[in-house]
Amino acid sequence: MKTFFLLREEQACPVATMDVHVNVKNRQHAIDEYHYGPANPHEPEDHWQKLADIWGIDVNTAQTMKCENCAAFDISDKMRSCIEKGIVGNTKGSSAMATIEKADLGYCNLLHFKCAGSRTCALWLTNGPIDDEDL
Repeated sequence: MKTFFLLREEQACPVATMDVHVNVKNRQHAIDEYHYGPANPHEPEDHWQKLADIWGIDVNTAQTMKCENCAAFDISDKMRSCIEKGIVGNTKGSSAMATIEKADLGYCNLLHFKCAGSRTCALWLTNGPIDDEDL
């Protein structure tokens, strides 16, 4: 049985945004069970074909279904602040936000890990992402 930690009460942030070990564990679960990827979006190999086959759609359509437009992808200021705190610990730094922006990081509310907007998984949901207007 897999165990997922959701929130640290004292921080009101998902544990995976603050604890890299929990994040990696949850991300690996997303890879193993839900085809999260591609590992390198610039060299996707057959990732999109596999998801197209799972969804019963063509590859071109599958390639439009990314975390960046998934309804479980949280890119709200509050969530990005949690991710930033997890990257820099207790000190503020511009490099943390640069990392978030370069990687297009958000938080997957379904699989509980930090994910990149250019990737996807078999749990993709229409009408995303979650932003400040949704809170």
